[in-house]
Amino acid sequence: MEENSLFELMVAPWKTRVVFTAVELDIFTLLSNKALHVEELASQCGAVPELLKFLLDALVSMDLLHYRDNGYLNTEFSQTYLVEDQPSYVGDLVQLQADESHHWEKLIDIIRGSRKRRSEHDRYRTFIKAMDNLGMLGEAQALTDCLDLSGCKLMIDAGGGSGLYSVVLCQKYPELYSTILDRKETLEVTRQMISPYLESERISLREADITVESFGHNIDIILLSDVIYEKGTAQTILENARKCLGDNGTLVIRGYYSDPENGRPLFGALFALGQLVFDPDREVMTMTSLEESVLEAGFIIKKMSSLTERSFIIEAKKKG
Repeated sequence: MEENSLFELMVAPWKTRVVFTAVELDIFTLLSNKALHVEELASQCGAVPELLKFLLDALVSMDLLHYRDNGYLNTEFSQTYLVEDQPSYVGDLVQLQADESHHWEKLIDIIRGSRKRRSEHDRYRTFIKAMDNLGMLGEAQALTDCLDLSGCKLMIDAGGGSGLYSVVLCQKYPELYSTILDRKETLEVTRQMISPYLESERISLREADITVESFGHNIDIILLSDVIYEKGTAQTILENARKCLGDNGTLVIRGYYSDPENGRPLFGALFALGQLVFDPDREVMTMTSLEESVLEAGFIIKKMSSLTERSFIIEAKKKG
């Protein structure tokens, strides 16, 4: 199986739930042969406009809607199969699948013959290792290819998780030393995951709350990988980073974001919706809002681009 095929399997449940939700809200039927702005559509389907937009952007990324002139409209496929009263309408089948989908959550219990549940500790370890898995699917290599850290001695990997990005950057730059800042329970996993690498001798771990504690002083590079996703804490973290960088220091942000202009990339749009599923009150970052926050924190953006087909990168210097 190809890597892309494997990835498609992993995001399939998210995409399915997006379609279930859109059909339940009559999105495609309301957009039959016309375009609507998000506020108009939210009013007609009984949704919160700010939250509905994340769903609509995901539908755009899945090629089920178009986004034009600040409005949304059906693609030919959606108009044919997902608009009620159309001859080829399959929305009832979609709703049946949605109604029955919760039964599939019982499959693991049925196969085991029990209701064994993983502990919160095990679930948290799985999360850290899952982010490492994503990094291994091209993200880490893309980051090392993208950055030029020649001459850099000290890096802070704030919220460094599994430590993968510190490892690969230290592998490429033998003079680089990295300090990973994270929560105590995370660093327990980090220590185990970096220990097989020779580069771990140049990687130190420090327990810290990166939203309030200083990263250090005169740092050459601060890496915020999979960290800046919520507007409420973004400004604090970014301002903290600016204070701690040296005069010629570099800030690097990488993560999974959506572009609100076209709902791309697919993973970023789905990732944003996933954040809302876990916390509906979260102010989710898009590339646009992230760019604004970086500038407001006192940085000059030198590079802002796609890193892989799933992620974006921002490279910035602090203003003098």
